[in-house]
Amino acid sequence: MRLPLEFGDDVVGAVISIFEDTDADSAWHGGCLALAELSRRGLLLPSRLDTVIPIIVRAMHFDILRGQHSVGAHVRDAASYVCWAFARAYAPSVMRPYISVFSEAMILAALFDREINCRRAASAAFQENVGRQGNENFPFGMEVIAVADYFSLGNRNSAYLNIAPQVAKLNHEFLEFMLKHLSKVKLGHWDSEIRIVAAKSLGQLTKLDPNLAILNLQEIIVHTMSSIPNLRHGSLFAIAEIIKSYAFYHPNLELPEDITSEITQLVLKLDKSRLFRGKGGEQLREASCNLIEVISKIQLSMPIKIQVNLVEFLNENLRQPHEHIQLAAANGLRQILFSYFPVSITEGPSTRLQTLTVLKYMEGLKTEENVAATRGYALALGTLPYKLISLPNGRLKEVFDCLSQSIDPNRKIAGESDPETRRNSINSLIELTEKILPQRKSSNLEINNENNEILYTLDQVIDILLKTCEDYSIDKRGDTGSWCRIAGMKGLERLILVSSRHLNQSYP
Repeated sequence: MRLPLEFGDDVVGAVISIFEDTDADSAWHGGCLALAELSRRGLLLPSRLDTVIPIIVRAMHFDILRGQHSVGAHVRDAASYVCWAFARAYAPSVMRPYISVFSEAMILAALFDREINCRRAASAAFQENVGRQGNENFPFGMEVIAVADYFSLGNRNSAYLNIAPQVAKLNHEFLEFMLKHLSKVKLGHWDSEIRIVAAKSLGQLTKLDPNLAILNLQEIIVHTMSSIPNLRHGSLFAIAEIIKSYAFYHPNLELPEDITSEITQLVLKLDKSRLFRGKGGEQLREASCNLIEVISKIQLSMPIKIQVNLVEFLNENLRQPHEHIQLAAANGLRQILFSYFPVSITEGPSTRLQTLTVLKYMEGLKTEENVAATRGYALALGTLPYKLISLPNGRLKEVFDCLSQSIDPNRKIAGESDPETRRNSINSLIELTEKILPQRKSSNLEINNENNEILYTLDQVIDILLKTCEDYSIDKRGDTGSWCRIAGMKGLERLILVSSRHLNQSYP
C-alpha cells in the first residue's frame, strides 16, 4: 500500500527539515542517504528539486572543525551518492535548470576535496551524470572525465596542481569558479597543507588568464588583514604564488603600481598591526618570509627604506626558536640580498649594509647565549652573496674563521654544546665555498692583495669537513653528532663536484 501524495510529500518535508541544524553532521549524513534512496525509488518529485539541490551543493562542501580534527567527509561522500542517484532518477530536461550549480559542486569536490575517497566519489558521480544526462547538459563532460578519472585524482597534489589546470583550460567558466572556490574556501581551510597546495594551485591557474588572476589577487590582499589566522596564512602564500606565476608566465606584463605597492608593504603592515603575535603568528612569519623571497626573486620595485625594513624583519625571524621559520627567513635573506642592494666593485658594501648583515651575523654567532639566535645567524652567513663578503680585504677570512670556530664540538653556548648550530655552520661553510669557487681561477678562495698571502684554500675547507665526520656527540636526544656527520659528508660530495667543474681539479 502506497501513501497518498500529500502524506508522501510530508515525509520528504520531514527529511528536508533534518538539514536545518547546520552543525549536525550525523543528521546531514542520514538526510543525504535518505534523499538518495527516495530519488532512486521515484519518491522525490521534481517539484522538490528547487529546495533539495541547494542543500546537496552545501553538503558537497560540508566540513566542520571540532577541536584538532574536522568532521564532514562522510557527509560529502553521501552527497556524492545523491548526485549519482539524481543522474539515474531524473530526465535530462528535468535536471537542466540545476546543472550549472550541480556540475560545479561535483567538479570542485572531485578536484579539491581533502579526502581521496570524496574526490573519487565526486568523480564517479560526475561520470554517471555525463553518461545519463547527455552532452547537452554536460557539454565538456567527456573531456573532464578523460582528465579527472578515478586514478588521476588519487594523489591530492596532482589533483590540485596538474588536473585542475587541465580542466580549467576546457572552459572559462571552470576557471572562474575554481579561482573563486580556492580563494574564498580553501585558503582559509583548517589544514595548513590544504592552504599551501591551494595557493600553489592558484599560481598554476594564473597562467591561464592573468587579468582574471589580478582581479582575484586584489580580493586576496584584503584577506591578509582578516581576523581569521588561517585565512591570513593562506592568503600570504597565495599572493606569493600568484605574483611568481604572473612574472614567470607573462614577462611582458607588469603588475599595476597600486598592487605592487600594497604587496611590498604588506609584511610591514602586518608587523605594525601586531599580527605576528598570538595564535597563528609562527605560520604567518613563515608565509611572510616566503613572500619576501618571491618579491625579491621577481624583483618588484620598492624604495630602499622598505628593502632595509624587510631585511630587519628577516633578521628578527632568524632568532625565532622554530627551525622552519629560520629556514624560511634564510631563504628570503638569500634572495633579497642578491636581488637588491647594489655594491660598488671597488669600494665594496657600505658600512650600514655590513652592519645590518655580515657584521651582525658574525657578532651574533660569536657572542649570543641564545641557541636559537646562533642557529639563525649560522644559517644567515651562508646566504650572503659574494658581493658582501669579497670586500674589504680580509672579510672572507673573518667569515670562514667565525664558521670554523662554531663548528668545533667543544664550543659551548650557554654552557652546553649545540649540534644544530654546528650543523648550520657546516652547511653555510659549504654554501659560501660553492659561491666563491666560480669567482676564482685557482683553488685559493681569497688572496690578500697587499702581500699575496693565501688566507683560505679549498683544501682547508675540506679538512674542516673531514673533521666534522668525526663528530660523535651525544645528548639526551641521542646521537646528535650524526647531524653534523651527515652535513659534512654531503658537503664533501658537493665541493668535490664543484671543484672539478670550476677548477679542473679533483680531490680525494
